Amino acid sequence: MIFSIEIFLVGIAAAMLFTIGLVARNLHRKAQSRDKELEQLKAQVLEWNRRLEEKVSERTKTLEGLHNQLQETYLETVTALTEAVSAKDTHLFGHAHNVATYARTIANEMGFSRERTDRLAQGCELHDLGKIAIPDAILTKAGPLTPQEYEIVKQHPRWGAQILEPLTFMKDITEMVLQEHERWDGSGYPQELKGEQIRLEARIIAVADALDAMTAERPYRKRIPLQEAAEALKRCAGTQFDPKVVEHCLKAIREGKL
Repeated sequence: MIFSIEIFLVGIAAAMLFTIGLVARNLHRKAQSRDKELEQLKAQVLEWNRRLEEKVSERTKTLEGLHNQLQETYLETVTALTEAVSAKDTHLFGHAHNVATYARTIANEMGFSRERTDRLAQGCELHDLGKIAIPDAILTKAGPLTPQEYEIVKQHPRWGAQILEPLTFMKDITEMVLQEHERWDGSGYPQELKGEQIRLEARIIAVADALDAMTAERPYRKRIPLQEAAEALKRCAGTQFDPKVVEHCLKAIREGKL
């Protein structure tokens, strides 16, 4: 009887082991099938991602192209506005180009790279852009400006910067236009920046602008000789102008480069 029970128990154990083996094999097959399904799903996801990246890249290139076209069109409009300023005031004709020429020479004396010098020249060409908003009666006035009229004129750097603001690739030039009437001692406009708070390119434009203004005919005064203009720059170094910029400008004048 005891022997029969042992045989029975052994049989049950064998059956249980056999059943466990079947279940294990079945689970293993399912696991393998699941792994294969996961690999296939992973491959599909990778393919979807690749296609999505291609589409995003194509759309991005299209948008970049449209954005560049828009910026170029806007820049052409801005350039046309600067020409309109010269048309409003014939005394400003050639002024921006002269300022750019002087600024390039000063920048070369200061060791600017070619790229930085080119950006500076662009800032010079656009530095009077905001004058498009100044009434003709004030812009071309032959006599002294009233305090009220001068306050209007003082707004032109801010107006120019506002016009250029949408051109995000010209942020540095926008700052030049905004800051070129700031003074080294902090008494300039429109932000009353002082010393090295003022962008270096704007400090160079300030000197180049003053040099051309003094040596060119203006409705409110006669031109003065280059050497007298140089003396005026020297007197204003440390107050109106950056002393180092003036020093390099005077050096260029002595060497006949200006």
